[in-house]
Amino acid sequence: MYAKMRAEHGPIIPAELAPGVRGWLVTDYATLISWSRDTTTFSHDARLWRDFNEGRVDPDSPLLPMMAPRANALFVDGVEHQRLRRAITDALGAVTAGHLAAITTRYADRLIDEFCERGQADLLNEYARMIPLLVMNDLFGMDEDQGVRFVTAMRNLWAGVDAERSNAEAERALSEVVDAKHRDPGDDLTSRLIRHRAGLSDEEVIMQLLLIIAAANEPTAALIDSALRAVLADPALRTAGGASVAVLDDLMGRVLWRDPPITNYPVIYPRVDVPLEDGRVIEAGSPILLGFAAANHFFQRENAERMEDSANRAHVAWGAGPHRCPARDEATAIATIATRRILERLPEPTLAIPPEGLRWQLATLFWAPVTLPVRFVPRPPATPASAPGPVPAAFDTAPDPRTPAASGLSSLSNFLVRLLRRS
Repeated sequence: MYAKMRAEHGPIIPAELAPGVRGWLVTDYATLISWSRDTTTFSHDARLWRDFNEGRVDPDSPLLPMMAPRANALFVDGVEHQRLRRAITDALGAVTAGHLAAITTRYADRLIDEFCERGQADLLNEYARMIPLLVMNDLFGMDEDQGVRFVTAMRNLWAGVDAERSNAEAERALSEVVDAKHRDPGDDLTSRLIRHRAGLSDEEVIMQLLLIIAAANEPTAALIDSALRAVLADPALRTAGGASVAVLDDLMGRVLWRDPPITNYPVIYPRVDVPLEDGRVIEAGSPILLGFAAANHFFQRENAERMEDSANRAHVAWGAGPHRCPARDEATAIATIATRRILERLPEPTLAIPPEGLRWQLATLFWAPVTLPVRFVPRPPATPASAPGPVPAAFDTAPDPRTPAASGLSSLSNFLVRLLRRS
């Protein structure tokens, strides 16, 4: 479809983003990088969006939660962007690699325990979409009620379901988390943002939390899904022997080139009219979607011989310029661990339907399968179902494999499993 659009319009494509909402899509690799770095001509500040300012965007548009102006690091530039981004990177930087690996492994194993005896599972909705939600709820320090409400709202936001109400509910849940952490701070992302030297207001803390979770949940789930689909398509990877660090590192690199987790987002706005080589003009204030998937695809196709000679990591899956994703290493680590645990624990999983039988959810900003059904040889759970004990709050280092793990999902985890199975 991208190729057909490029054949008609060239690499910069006029598009209808939603009914009556016009914009552009950049599918050229060099142009996407150049415009992302050109902070003089282009801005991420949605207050420049002309149609929105002049009332031509429906208040109920599903685009608004992802495109309307917000006081977070993705939607501002310059000094203000640097201040907010520093708070985010410092808060994330306090999460050690060992801590992240431990909680991701713990949740992955316990989710696998939920379905490993069945011999079949939906690895998208029962696994890939669950892991980042559980990890982020753990890192944010949410209680059960806050976590469930927030997770539900964020799933609906990405799906464009009742967007205005979902956005309000997500912000309300985060507001309650911030209030709670003022009263009882802890070693979590929320508390670290509150006390950061940047002096964020409570509203700014809520907006940064919303950005982190929005950027972490569905995109990380999509990356896990893409990696698992790549594994299912390659017999050499569908064994525990395919779970080595080197093999999975190479796999993630290929997936980020060929099947990036975000396809057409974020959005930039020209401060002035931008003339194109064919005589067309992108007017100031017009939204321009950054087409990561298309840019990667056409760059690979145009440079196939050169890219076969080396493991090129110059993809734009995480963006480019000053707004490049600050959590790309964390997202990749979560996806790598999630993929490895499937390979280590489920012998040679196979897709339960032909690849062409997968149904897809297509949206303006991303695409994803509706389900990812697999079959495998049934295995007993790794942890006894009757063992007591809640999920530990945190690990500073990777757990000792000789130490028996506490088993059973926390009450929040169990509720999220049931919730997402029904959704």
